[in-house]
Amino acid sequence: MPSFDGVYMVVLRLNDSMTSNLGDVLLRLNLHGAASNRVRLAIGTIGGGPADDSAPNPAPATPPGAATPLTVAQYQAQYNNPAFASDSDLRRFLEQASWGGRGDDVDFSHLRAIGIPAYINEQFNMPPQFIDASTDPKFSLASNYPFSQSYPQFYPGSPAPPCDSSTTCFRDNYTLYPLQKQFMLNALTQPDQLRQRVSFAVHKFIVVGGQQLNGNQPFWFSPYLQTIDRNSFGNFRNMLFEVTLNPGMGEYLNMRGNSVVSQSNPTPNENYAREVMQLFSIGVDTLNQDGTPVLDAQGNRVPSYDQTAITNLARVFTGWDLDTNKSISLDGGVTQTSAANYQDPMVPNNNRNRYDIGQKTLLTDVNHGTPVVVPACANCTTGTSAQQLANTQAYAITSLGTAIDNLFNHPNTGPFLCIQMIHQLVTSNPSPAYVGRCAAAFANNGSGARGDMRAVITTILLDPEARGDVKTDPNYGHLREPVLLMTSLLRAFNATDTSKTDGVLVSNSPSNFSNTMGQNIFNPPTVFSYFSADFGLPGTNLVGPEFGNLDTSTSYARANFMNTLFLQNTGVPGIPTGTNRPVGTKIDYSALQALATTPQQLVDALNTRLMHGTMSAQMSASIFATVNAISSGDPGGRTRTAIYLVASSSQYQVER
Repeated sequence: MPSFDGVYMVVLRLNDSMTSNLGDVLLRLNLHGAASNRVRLAIGTIGGGPADDSAPNPAPATPPGAATPLTVAQYQAQYNNPAFASDSDLRRFLEQASWGGRGDDVDFSHLRAIGIPAYINEQFNMPPQFIDASTDPKFSLASNYPFSQSYPQFYPGSPAPPCDSSTTCFRDNYTLYPLQKQFMLNALTQPDQLRQRVSFAVHKFIVVGGQQLNGNQPFWFSPYLQTIDRNSFGNFRNMLFEVTLNPGMGEYLNMRGNSVVSQSNPTPNENYAREVMQLFSIGVDTLNQDGTPVLDAQGNRVPSYDQTAITNLARVFTGWDLDTNKSISLDGGVTQTSAANYQDPMVPNNNRNRYDIGQKTLLTDVNHGTPVVVPACANCTTGTSAQQLANTQAYAITSLGTAIDNLFNHPNTGPFLCIQMIHQLVTSNPSPAYVGRCAAAFANNGSGARGDMRAVITTILLDPEARGDVKTDPNYGHLREPVLLMTSLLRAFNATDTSKTDGVLVSNSPSNFSNTMGQNIFNPPTVFSYFSADFGLPGTNLVGPEFGNLDTSTSYARANFMNTLFLQNTGVPGIPTGTNRPVGTKIDYSALQALATTPQQLVDALNTRLMHGTMSAQMSASIFATVNAISSGDPGGRTRTAIYLVASSSQYQVER
């Protein structure tokens, strides 16, 4: 194989479901996203099957000698030389590690100068916008979202001024408008792009939906986003622990106020216990370290937990509730009131009858060959009432830590996390070897630490399956979800500072462009996120999560967004100003328009900027013909048409 000289023989095992007389098939080998030529193979009988490829690349008559394979560390070390990666690979990297490359190439030029590993480390060490450890001693802010003002669940009535749906007060304190606006401003204008991509990826599998938090109240929702931001480059154990005690999560999945019915009949709500295993940490199937499912003797998948495990874990998650209310001053000090505390982590409640203090049996993990047991509380019913309460609260804290440790140390957690992150940053169908390399980094960051997110992210982005100029494997890549499609185009056409955008693009007021495409930011329809992580592409054995919300209507909405952005407003291209949209969003394609007199140069420049050189010859020829048919006296029309045709194509929308 070209570029893989050490591969000279492949052992093929036929699938048991194949018929014994299948006839001719064409076989190709896919490795790290690269595809070989196809060869004809007869199974059972000769003849039939598909026609030969029109331009086969014959195998060499004499196989090359075996090459010394590189270790993963040796492969990654090559990228320490900034000149090692090609320009195409660098642009692909920016697609994976940011919300899209900038049209002015400032990020690309910097990446080319310092190399990928140095760029990743630079991103790791770049602080978020808002850092504040003094305002709230119980909640250290390190996030791209500022503290939201404490507001009551229901705005006080007379004599306070109105705060109904027609007011700015309501918009900013009882809808997600400020957070959705901040999200897009961050994505388009802020430099810590990798943190943002990782945080949003985590949000999509450790899910909280805003609608369930008092109908999208920012004060209830923002601490959840801030918790994810703070831990995206930290340790996954701390991520699980802090998210578990986040009040928004407690509200969303019913852990807040969770209580036993009685000590003799402990039947607490099981919602969080089920979802923290199924969706946040280990998944439903027992996994090998390469992410493939463990099968029993009959070939069936082995569940990673059962109802008994859910019941026992739910009993751990009892007794927790909101911390002390926040005192707030409204209307310039006219109204003094309080608000439920959705900012600080939940705390053990002062009613000891809410807690399950009996023994619980959890799961096995990498440190325990038998299920971990949380012993019954030895001193929760002795001493004074105050002592019993203190002992019960201490027991709840210890038990919670044991449960989180158990999930964190479960052998599934590394491959499960890696599959989620690879899906969202690189490709929907990674090879088992790719997942295995990532899981190994989760298990040990090279210094003996488990769960280091920096090690996981670095391994994902520097893996041979992520890097390279062109990926010819037809199963490689992933569909750009609506918000990534939007940010990639807006950043590519220079909507990258606050003079050019106000970020009001995914807010329900005045209009939500991503919502019409099937993605209402911070309002996923279910705990299974905006789309199912294991959504299967019909007629294949592939998964394509982002295709879960692609249908006729959302496909049209994608094209309509591009029409609005590039074709509709020919005076000042972009999104115009309006109510709740003071600046709008302006794009700039003047550098491309300068090439419009030579249509092929224009098409080639778009191929480089938007597709890192992967545009097929057929697509290039088709766009050239369309652009060339437009009068040379209309360079703007030529440019806008070319951009629209590239952006609306399947070759662009499936990021490869």
